[in-house]
Amino acid sequence: MAPAIPAGRIAAVLRRAAAEERGAFLVESLVAAVLLVILSLGFLSAIDTAARTSGQSERRAAAASLAQEDIERMRALKPRDLAQTTTSRTQTVRGVSYTIVSRAVWIDDTTDSVTCPSGATRTDYLKVSSTVTWPVMDSIRPVVSESLLAIPLGAMDGGTGGLIIRLRGVSGAGAAGIPGSLTGPANVSGTSDADGCIFWTGLPAGSYTLSFGQAGWVDRNGNQTVTQPTSVVGGATNSLDFPYDRAARLDASFETKVGASAPQGSKARAVTVANNGMAPPGTRAFTVGTPATSITSGYTLYPFTDGYAVWAGACDGADPRLYGQSAPFARIAPGAAAAVTVRQPAVNVLVTPPSGVAMSALDVRITPTTPGCGAAFGGTGLLSAGGALLDPGLPYGDYAICVDDNRTTPVRKQVTVQNRAAAGTATTAIDLRSGTTSGGCP
Repeated sequence: MAPAIPAGRIAAVLRRAAAEERGAFLVESLVAAVLLVILSLGFLSAIDTAARTSGQSERRAAAASLAQEDIERMRALKPRDLAQTTTSRTQTVRGVSYTIVSRAVWIDDTTDSVTCPSGATRTDYLKVSSTVTWPVMDSIRPVVSESLLAIPLGAMDGGTGGLIIRLRGVSGAGAAGIPGSLTGPANVSGTSDADGCIFWTGLPAGSYTLSFGQAGWVDRNGNQTVTQPTSVVGGATNSLDFPYDRAARLDASFETKVGASAPQGSKARAVTVANNGMAPPGTRAFTVGTPATSITSGYTLYPFTDGYAVWAGACDGADPRLYGQSAPFARIAPGAAAAVTVRQPAVNVLVTPPSGVAMSALDVRITPTTPGCGAAFGGTGLLSAGGALLDPGLPYGDYAICVDDNRTTPVRKQVTVQNRAAAGTATTAIDLRSGTTSGGCP
């Protein structure tokens, strides 16, 4: 017969089993609760997504309706009131604020590309578009509606005329945001659009002055403000095209070379840049009052894609290409700066002073003899102890070099040199001990 199990032990086992059962029940309850929360969140998210999608669909439908209404409004306008229009307004529908941007641009009838209209001899098109946006679009694209209107330009106004200008950069893209104005029988103003166009119509026929300009921008000749006479013909539209872009800067430094020595720094009074795209003679000179090791154009240059030839001096006669030499070349991007080193050939002279006269006391006068290349310059203190010019670098061209002894009754001697090779001139002796002429250098 099996021994009897004590009642106390049985009770302990039962209590332990009950405790374990309660723990398992608690875990199951927690798992069930978590599952319930996850399912609830998913259900609520689905409801929220459906509601948001429905709301966006309603907003998009409202935006499409507003865009179509705006297109019809623009089609009803007179061409003269519509051309080159860009406006923005807001309209509230069912508590939602919509932004409506209306735009009209010219479309070329042969290329179908956006352009300024081309004159009164053919038909172009106005492309009208309405773009509608609203807050919290959730990556939804704006609603855009477009339409084309055929416009015979000469028929926009029978008794009046129009004027169209296009401002374009070196890339061919339009120069946007440039203010312009017309003064004459009527005074009007405008700002170039994204295609660089300003369009005026409904103007009384007659002579006008066109003006446009923007700080930091220049035309091919470096003019920030451009002014030009023009005219308006009744029943027609004139078109004008202007290159206009962000100004560029050139910084020129100067060097010279004497014999086999390494190039050394030099000073110049002017630097010239050249490009055939500028008005004749196709050059611009930048001068300084005191000879300098570098000269800057400042932000005054048009950024021609083919760049500028550069040389020292302020005259066309200093162009090294006239003497079979090469000129430094600089290409500058719109709004950018470029640096270039310019060679001034060395004018090599060897001066011998009269007895008892210090080299530093001698007066040296240098006169450009190339036509149009400036007046004489010089002074004392220009010679080294050995009798050479301290800075022998001079722009290309021909010179008369005169040296006098700078005394009460001076004597002088003068030589001529042709400074036409990058390596400089041969050494020319100037001996003031004999063969001199009375009087100081002119």
